[in-house]
Amino acid sequence: MKRSEYQEIFSKISKMVDGLAVIANERGEVTVSAAGEKTTKLPTPSMVCLMDTLASGEPVGVRVDEGITICVMHLSANRWLVLDNSQTVAKAAQQKKAIINALPFIAQIAGGDATLFNREGIRENAFFPDGSENVAAIGEYQELYSKTLKEMRPSIGPAFFAEGASAVRVPITEEYGLAFNNKQSNQRQKRLLDESRRHQYARYHMEDIIGISAAINKAKSIARNAARTQSTVLVNGETGTGKELFAQAIHNASDRSAQPFIAINCGAIPENLVESILFGYAEGAFTGAKKSGNIGAFEQANSGTLFLDEISEMPFDLQVRLLRAIQEREITRVGESTPVKIDVRIIASTNRDMKVLVEEGGFRPDLYFRLNVLTVDIPSLRERTDDIVPLFDYFLHKFAKMMSKSGFYLEFSPQVLDVLKKYEWPGNVRELQNCAEYAINMLETGDNTIDVRHLPYYILDGEGAVKDGYSSYEEYMYNREHEFLAKAYKECGGNKSKMAKQLGVNRTTLLRMLKKHELG
Repeated sequence: MKRSEYQEIFSKISKMVDGLAVIANERGEVTVSAAGEKTTKLPTPSMVCLMDTLASGEPVGVRVDEGITICVMHLSANRWLVLDNSQTVAKAAQQKKAIINALPFIAQIAGGDATLFNREGIRENAFFPDGSENVAAIGEYQELYSKTLKEMRPSIGPAFFAEGASAVRVPITEEYGLAFNNKQSNQRQKRLLDESRRHQYARYHMEDIIGISAAINKAKSIARNAARTQSTVLVNGETGTGKELFAQAIHNASDRSAQPFIAINCGAIPENLVESILFGYAEGAFTGAKKSGNIGAFEQANSGTLFLDEISEMPFDLQVRLLRAIQEREITRVGESTPVKIDVRIIASTNRDMKVLVEEGGFRPDLYFRLNVLTVDIPSLRERTDDIVPLFDYFLHKFAKMMSKSGFYLEFSPQVLDVLKKYEWPGNVRELQNCAEYAINMLETGDNTIDVRHLPYYILDGEGAVKDGYSSYEEYMYNREHEFLAKAYKECGGNKSKMAKQLGVNRTTLLRMLKKHELG
């Protein structure tokens, strides 16, 4: 038989086994192959299989190496047939890799977790809808995964630990399968429906209040006790301490948690609209009123909780109506005379000393005493310095995930800890959160720890008190930010792309900052 005929035969054999098909001598030198190469050596695994077979004296030998099955067979004299399924294994590995690479996109489209599992029912890879790897899920066992591969039949059913969500499990090969669910999407949809029905959603719980200090634990203990009652609660605390966080946590820990939570900022509403927003109004009650009228916050919160933020800013003449609504459990819409019965739990908050305000005549004493049944005093951050580290660490990881910098090693140096503890935090937890967000923005490729150079410049100048004669923390921050931007603008010669890179912010954010400060 001619060599060309051998090559044609071995080309067909190679396609049939989807891998190597050659004739080799006892030294492992290939003498005939589909490609017709001149003398070449067998691949190492095939060479090992040939040598082992020769040593055994058997005419046939089989070896499995990294999933590839190799077979050698003695033909005649110094001629051995060598076969393997390397192409099949390579294609299977390529297919599996492609599916793994697609998992983040599958998770995003499905709106839940996407997983690759093996025949033992173990998760080998898992991703969240935001594209990040769900490391905690890797290695988990689920009986239904194993069952899916044993039966080689796709299945769909309820997702575990996610009421109302669905999970799909699909066998890809006998060795692995793909599973995904719509857990997060389902939760978001339920939340949107709740918000639509309840107008607002209380998303924070007691476990979201981060801290280990005695001061914060005392506040949480009082909040838990308050959640067990129907009494009115007054939450006291400086700006940025988390008063609404506590209000939502009390609501979610109460037996009203499945009912509406409505938040009204009494200091942010124009005085002429406070009454209609709280109590609602009838058709034609005032110019611009909706034709059908509108229910107010009390009716929206019926059977749930009404959170009155910055209650100290409530107009004095409306305080009587608020007192009556709380005492009589009924309200009257603006432009109507018929009262409406309500069942609402009131939680109010303030950053002012209410006793002083009452003494000065700025707040009605009878309303103050009606609101001040249960009091939750939230400590300032400078009163709970033990909580700075866990809070800062929490915010760092939160913003790292949001900015796709989760791969950075988010420890911080002892110098950073020293600076954070010395600073007085006039803006409290909210300011600490802003500081963490700034630090994540400043991280560059190769940074493996948060250092002082990643902190906002104004924190590094010492004690953190409002300086230079500024009348407020906001004014102080505005002026310091202006100085910072103006310096960068000068150093970069007005080049906005260069500025954005130097400051570690995207161009859109920079343009907004420059517009705010009327620069460039």
